[in-house]
Amino acid sequence: MTLTDIINMFIGIGLTIIPFLASIALLVFVWGVARFIRASGDEKAVKESKNLLIWGVVGLFVLFTIWGIISFLKNEFGFGSGVGIPQIHF
Repeated sequence: MTLTDIINMFIGIGLTIIPFLASIALLVFVWGVARFIRASGDEKAVKESKNLLIWGVVGLFVLFTIWGIISFLKNEFGFGSGVGIPQIHF
């Protein structure tokens, strides 16, 4: 197993895991929106809902940044061509 094979394996794992983690971050964001709408008037619940919204957005930002870095390094060092959009393969 060469270094290129190991790097391609990690790229494949990264591009496979990102959609799962992005869906979880999106669900956290949507759950925060739902809780925010339900919590009209209750200050404590509104604050907790805002925290969920913030963490959902932060999670999505981090995941898209990781995806961009992986795609940049993949294309820059010649480990494949194209953007490398994360996909779930069945």
